[in-house]
This record gives sequence, C-alpha cells and structure tokens, in this order.
Amino acid sequence: MTQRSEQLVLDYLSEVGLVLHGRMSARERTAFLSELRSRIDARRAAAEGGPEAVRGILRGLGSPEDLVEREIAGRDLDIEDAELIPPRPRHADRPPPPWRGGPSRGLMSLVEGPRQTDIHVTGRRADRAERAARAPGGRSGPPGAVALVRRHPAEAAALGLMLLTVPWSLNLAYLWVLGAALVVLSQVWSAVDKWVGVGLPLVACLVGMALWPGEAEFVDQYVQDSLAATGVVGLAVGSLAAVVYLYPRARRSADAEERRARE
Repeated sequence: MTQRSEQLVLDYLSEVGLVLHGRMSARERTAFLSELRSRIDARRAAAEGGPEAVRGILRGLGSPEDLVEREIAGRDLDIEDAELIPPRPRHADRPPPPWRGGPSRGLMSLVEGPRQTDIHVTGRRADRAERAARAPGGRSGPPGAVALVRRHPAEAAALGLMLLTVPWSLNLAYLWVLGAALVVLSQVWSAVDKWVGVGLPLVACLVGMALWPGEAEFVDQYVQDSLAATGVVGLAVGSLAAVVYLYPRARRSADAEERRARE
C-alpha cells in the first residue's frame, strides 16, 4: 500500500462524509464510512495494484454524490434525532439591535439585559390601526413628551440637562457634559444624531469664544476668559439647537413603542 494510494482513498472518504452531513447522524456516518472503507480495502487487496488500480476502484463506485444517493435512497430523515437537529442557541431569543430593525429601548437597555423577542405580526388591521393612530384626532395614549419620559428616560434626561444650559446666566454649563455623555451612550439616536447633538454645541461654543472682543496675554487666560464671557452663550445656543434636533427623533421612537404596546 503506497502513500499515494492511501491518500486517494482518504480524499474520497472525506468527500463522501461531506455529502452525508445533514443526512445521517454522526454515528451512522461513522458506520457507513467504515463499511465503505472495508469494501474499498477488499477490492484493493484483490486488485493488487498501485494508485491507478485505486482510481479504477473509486471510479467504479461512482462520484461521492452518486454513491450516497444510490446507497441511502429512500432513507427518511429522523427529525427527532438530536444529533441532526442541534439545540436552539441561547442568543436566538435575543432581540436584534436597533440598527437591524430591533426595538429601540434607549440607554436603559444597557442595564436591563436581553429580553425575549417580541414577535410583532402586521397585517391590514394592524396597518389601519397604525394609520389611525397617526391621523389627527385618532391618537390615543400619552402625549409625546410623556411617552418619551416613560419609554426613554435616559434620553429625556439628556435633553433636560441640555436645556438647563440654555440660560447661561445661571452658570449651569457644566451640566452639558452629563447630557452629552447620555447622548453618546444612547441606543435610540443614530450615529449622525449623536454627532449633531454633541458636535453642534461644541462648534457653537468655539465660535462664541472666537468672537470674544477682549484680549489676553496668554492662551490659557484667553480660553478661560472667552469661555466664561461668550463661549457659554454659544454653548447655550448650540444646546438649544441640538435639543430641537434630537427631541422629535426620540419622540418618534417613543410613540412607536407606545403603539406597539397598545397593539
């Protein structure tokens, strides 16, 4: 028995095993391949040849697909066989992320953990109900702001913190940092929304600092004085614009969850 002849047999058995995958259990595949190997060895012993004789034996058996179809024709798949049907993975019950069509439950979903996937079946009645809910006068449930606080409390807190920075005379600009952190961690707003919600106040703050009419001898003194004088004004204006941009997007998400809860 040469190494080349043995390799030809092993390659053929490997291809047969691939064809059998999904049609037999692991135990049955092992038994089938062992019986096939015995038949090939018996023919090799009778032929007493090298690789060419082995190729002739394998050609006589046919291709792996033909061999499998011929040998196990009419075999019914046992759907109760645990080896053929693997157990359901644990992650199969997790809801998909929001960017793949899953529910957007906001920042609180980071601490709540995965829940069972809610199967939402839509049809003509559901579509009519959704259109009626969107129509003027056909809306039931809490107003948008209340729904936002109920469904996305972290996002509502972020908007509230940003609004507190608008009256710059109160010296509450430091609260913007907390609001910006909540915006970045949100799972309701998209990446573009986050860039706008955080970047717009920062750009407005820098513009306000650049417009400061005063003078300073050192850079750090200029930054400190301009930030306190006109930078907070730009931050307030940018924060107000960011809230105007972010609020309707978070509200639409909260209203959608309210409709799904009512259905």
